[in-house]
Amino acid sequence: MGLRKMLAAFAVLVAVSVSAPAFAHEDHDPPAAASVAATPMADGHGSDMAGMPAMSAGMDHGGMSADAARRTMSQRLVRWLGAMHPAAVHFPIALFLVAAVLEIAALTLRRPVLTQGTRVIIALAAISAVGAVVLGWFAMGLPGSDDVTHTYHRWLGTSIAALGLLSWWAKEHWVRKPGPKRELLYIGALTVTASAILVNALLGGILTHGVKHLMF
Repeated sequence: MGLRKMLAAFAVLVAVSVSAPAFAHEDHDPPAAASVAATPMADGHGSDMAGMPAMSAGMDHGGMSADAARRTMSQRLVRWLGAMHPAAVHFPIALFLVAAVLEIAALTLRRPVLTQGTRVIIALAAISAVGAVVLGWFAMGLPGSDDVTHTYHRWLGTSIAALGLLSWWAKEHWVRKPGPKRELLYIGALTVTASAILVNALLGGILTHGVKHLMF
């Protein structure tokens, strides 16, 4: 498949993800268990009975099935695809960082042979970055009710996909016709991409594990 066909396919995926309704935020509502914990309970044995209605509501599998039955096939598909985003982001993160490390090693050790595999790595990283962004849009839905962290994570991640494609194009441009300006463009694009990935990975960790998860 040619580069133009792949980019066209990615554009279709992005368009579909942007046009999909924001169903994924339904899972971000406070769980029933939280309402159970917040329910006042009487002292003694009466506490079990006081918490019973809320707990049974949260564990009512029949109610969950009824809620799932009300969703359309497209809503279920959006939710299912969005659930794959946390796993998918690991591929572009690893690939872009490996490419950056190899380029740094080649410049530091003056061994250009280390960069021979980066052409393929950059291509795979750019492709997987676009796929991860599409899944991220499925997971987060359309903008509108995002908090600050979600907003930065959404748009920085989308920018990373664009930067990844730019890095891929710059790499191919430089390989096919070497020159100092083209090399500088590629190195600059890859550096910005890798830096943005590190920042966005931190934001993703905050969204998943909380702001204090990296405290020593």
